[in-house]
Amino acid sequence: MTAATSSAVTSELSLRDLLAAEEGLLILGATGRQARLEIGWLLKSGDRVAAGVTPGRGGQSVEGVPVYDSVIDALRRHRCSIAMNYAPAVAAADAAVEAFEAGVKVVVMSAEGVPLHRLALAMAAARRNHALLIGPNSQGLVVPGVGRVGCPGGSDPESRFRAGEVAVVSRSGGMTSELSMLIRSWGWGTSVQLALGGSPIVGTTLSEGVVLAQRDPSTRVAVVFGEPSGRQEHDLAEAVESGRVTVPVVAMIAGRAVDALPATLTFGHAPRAGSAGEQSVAGKLTALLAAGVKVATSLDGIRTALGELLAQPGDSREGMLP
Repeated sequence: MTAATSSAVTSELSLRDLLAAEEGLLILGATGRQARLEIGWLLKSGDRVAAGVTPGRGGQSVEGVPVYDSVIDALRRHRCSIAMNYAPAVAAADAAVEAFEAGVKVVVMSAEGVPLHRLALAMAAARRNHALLIGPNSQGLVVPGVGRVGCPGGSDPESRFRAGEVAVVSRSGGMTSELSMLIRSWGWGTSVQLALGGSPIVGTTLSEGVVLAQRDPSTRVAVVFGEPSGRQEHDLAEAVESGRVTVPVVAMIAGRAVDALPATLTFGHAPRAGSAGEQSVAGKLTALLAAGVKVATSLDGIRTALGELLAQPGDSREGMLP
């Protein structure tokens, strides 16, 4: 099950432009263990962190970054339009609502297991304020050479990611980084890397993520990594057919073997129960192929497809569906 928020986001929103214009990131839940670790990594790699927020901890600092009691307090002193949300699951949605109501335009939510009724309120706040929620359960995003939100790549992203023409939009955080590193090793680079999160309901879906990534002037191709649960891949196929997605798309969906298993068994991040045609990997692959998406059955297939789309020779047709 998914719900859309990005349709309400300002149509000209560009992650590259927002990151380039930032004084630095706003960190929600800044005094927690994960936030402390990743603030250190962000600063070590040269990413800018302007301020943190933890209620009741105002006046403290993390790695020299000032911490405030509220988002409003932080924004009175710092110009931030993007926030990384490290608040724990029980508080993450409320922290996002506070940020959206204060004027933050993008919130990336890290927590897994956010209560769905609270998440729905955060998604409504994003729509109401023409803002963007990415996640929950998101590893973050990267615009190589410009900046990142969260810590894909750890403390040394420059050794793992290279600027280029391929957008990576993935439901899996680990595969977002894996694909981006592989694309670099194959001789290309990435324009935008988006880990959308694997929760049953997410703030930004695959199709919305590709539309967002194609706004980057460097994007020529989008690589998408999908999963068995939900109907996000069907929505992507419809977006390609309708012309909302204008860049060529290469898609890979994990878990083809689970089509032979009962839908009550969870594979990946979210339940698979529902319409067999929508939940099955075979049904998703069929829909994507019919829409004109290049469907890869392996990582080698992604490399081959990129070689064809970017006018560079691929090794073979191995790993591609016809």
